[in-house]
Amino acid sequence: MKVLVAAEDSGSLKDISFPFGTNTSVQQSTQPTITTFASAGRSSYVQRMIIAKLSTGKEYICIARKGGIIQLYDVNPPHALFVEWKDMTHPPDDAFVGLEYVEGKLSSCTATGKLIMRDLHSISDSTNDYYTLLGEPINAFRVHPNQPNIIAYGGKERELEISVIENICRRESDSTTDSESDQSSSWYIAAIPTGRTLSRRKLWKAKNVKNDELDLRVPVWISDIRFLDVNRNSETDFRLAISTRFGHVRVYETKYSRKPIVNVEVGDHPLIALSPYINDHEIIYCDTNSTTARFNLINGCKGGHYSGAAGSVLCLDSFFPQQEGVMIEVNEAVESSVARVPSGDVPLLATGGLDRFLRVYNLQTRELVAKVFVGAKLSAVCIVDGNSTVPSEPVSERESDEEDDEELVDSDRVKTEGERKRRKRLRTEEALTDEVDSKSKRKKRVRLHDELASEDEDEDDDADDVWNLLDAEEEEPRIKKEEGGDKVASSSSATQSSLRRRKHGSGAASSR
Repeated sequence: MKVLVAAEDSGSLKDISFPFGTNTSVQQSTQPTITTFASAGRSSYVQRMIIAKLSTGKEYICIARKGGIIQLYDVNPPHALFVEWKDMTHPPDDAFVGLEYVEGKLSSCTATGKLIMRDLHSISDSTNDYYTLLGEPINAFRVHPNQPNIIAYGGKERELEISVIENICRRESDSTTDSESDQSSSWYIAAIPTGRTLSRRKLWKAKNVKNDELDLRVPVWISDIRFLDVNRNSETDFRLAISTRFGHVRVYETKYSRKPIVNVEVGDHPLIALSPYINDHEIIYCDTNSTTARFNLINGCKGGHYSGAAGSVLCLDSFFPQQEGVMIEVNEAVESSVARVPSGDVPLLATGGLDRFLRVYNLQTRELVAKVFVGAKLSAVCIVDGNSTVPSEPVSERESDEEDDEELVDSDRVKTEGERKRRKRLRTEEALTDEVDSKSKRKKRVRLHDELASEDEDEDDDADDVWNLLDAEEEEPRIKKEEGGDKVASSSSATQSSLRRRKHGSGAASSR
């Protein structure tokens, strides 16, 4: 399959081709082929990207860059630049909030409300662009998929509005030529006396929901808009779904009410984008907390998560095939979290965001069918071809791209023998350096230990001297006391002997 992504870090586009089962986080997995082109730097990164198919049958990549630049590139390599328009925003730092291609009409809308429509059937004509001002602020813009004269828009503290562009008219049906019967040629921008200014008429405007439980007004901040049941051909009967920066998904039926018939808070985090599902009863949404989930617009319940993202999901794109696919076998030796799912044309969902990974899911089963490391934050994603087959031989290592110096190359993608040897040598040198460092650290620790031990021995000797001195001072009074006791004892014994002699002498005199 083939997917186009826009890298915000380098302002480039990447053409990524890979089969189902690709997982760049696994070394044994088949690696994708990535071609980088249209690099313009971070100051001119891609804000919006779509695929435009002209009446001639050729497909072009239509991108809107920061700085008011709109470019058309060929879908097929070498992706040559077809046409470029500059100064599409005023002021230059004004951001594109919408880029739509319907029935041969390319529409772009900015955050300040400047809407420009251009007929791509006469690209060579420099005066075929028409504009009008919708007022600011605008954060979401969408053109009806079947009626290029119907537009819907809204933003921060600006309720959802639907307007009709009266300059865009449908041609009378005839069968004079095959080109006139082409559906892409059935609408045209009529010339009016006001020159290149579009005439706009408001059809419908939504009303805010009732106050919350504290009787406080509910804030309004629309982040994305999607038309549902697009086969309705009426200026008064539309069904739309919107997402808000306050975590709400709302559904409007313009024929019955100005307030939403469904209003559900699906999470505590701001919602970023909506993407259509295979039916009009469900829709895909993503938020700033890595959540990508399916939401049922009938019962207001979640239908399951598309898990795996590690950061905010910034862009979504759904792919709807024309026929069923067939089952294929994927290399069973590759052990990864990527599912072995049917090949061929199956409904797919591509996501990208802050974690620098492109993830492709089976839209119905929510299984991850491919995971590709891009190396840059993704600002836009678009599935060009959903058909996939297992390659007959492993995909060779892609060549490094000279246009994208900031691209990160995963070490698992290194395939050449010389590169492996170089990396092995570097690892060996690092290991030897670590070993030398560890030996020097051990020697230093031993030296410090010896110094501390010698200091401890000196301290022990000093302590022994102190203790000996203290023992000597305590022993001296005891010795003196013992010597005094011996003298007293000898004196008393002498006195007793003298008394005994005197007594003996007096006894002898009396006997005489």
